[in-house]
Amino acid sequence: MREDGNVTLIRRDNLLIAAGYEELLCANGLDSLEGLFNVTNAESLSKPGLATWRERLRLTVEAGGEQCTLYLKRFSDPPLSARRAVRRSGSGASSMAGVEWAWMTRLAADGIPCVKPVAFGEEIRGSRELRSAIITAAAPGASLEVWVGRWDEGDRAIIRNLIEPLAALVARFHERGYIHRDLYLSHVFYDPASPPEESLCLIDLQRVVRPRLRHRRWIIKDLASLNFSAPGHLVSRTDRLRWLTHYLRVSKLDAPAKRLIYRVVGKTQGIAGHEDRRRARWHGRSNGR
Repeated sequence: MREDGNVTLIRRDNLLIAAGYEELLCANGLDSLEGLFNVTNAESLSKPGLATWRERLRLTVEAGGEQCTLYLKRFSDPPLSARRAVRRSGSGASSMAGVEWAWMTRLAADGIPCVKPVAFGEEIRGSRELRSAIITAAAPGASLEVWVGRWDEGDRAIIRNLIEPLAALVARFHERGYIHRDLYLSHVFYDPASPPEESLCLIDLQRVVRPRLRHRRWIIKDLASLNFSAPGHLVSRTDRLRWLTHYLRVSKLDAPAKRLIYRVVGKTQGIAGHEDRRRARWHGRSNGR
């Protein structure tokens, strides 16, 4: 048994398992790396453009008469470009799955709410990753992307109540040196059963980095991604400015804050243009052009 961040881990075969999950995994044949790669009765979460060497699966498992949802990511013989990204991530990991595992445990230790780690294993030959896998627990609630798809004008009070907690979460994340690189509403989960200040957590940490250089540039991209994914019919300009004052911990937007807004807006427009081009390419391929 060992500690990783504030997560107590148990070594079983060639897996590290978070304490409390060993019985569940053993009961479902998920207590070894081989077992994770033998899973076939799971829902695939693959999407267009996802490389064939990486898989995302949703599992429904049972132990003691209770069902539980887990998420499994598997990586098989990743290409050189992916292995280089692992080395550049700043996580110290040796594999694709190891990157996300490292960030989960470090964020938890830093008091940043995020998806909960369940199990992790890797097979390395020399410096080359042969395969790796990670299981995570289902985050409570649903993504903010899902929620804004359900909300309307009558839910604006909920949105206003989440402005400060979301700003505080992102601010703490950035202050600790982390960059998400995929910070859209789809990767922030909201649990309405919890108090607002405890209701949010980050998911999908695969692309997180702790850059040594040009940190400001990466922060702007994170903020622009979040801004882009917040729908205009529900999140007003006033809401966005209020969010930024909480993020910056200022009562009034001064000249540096206004320069930041200018750069975030410019980057948001760039993301919008990129998305338009991506959709056009996908539409063209789907129509056989």
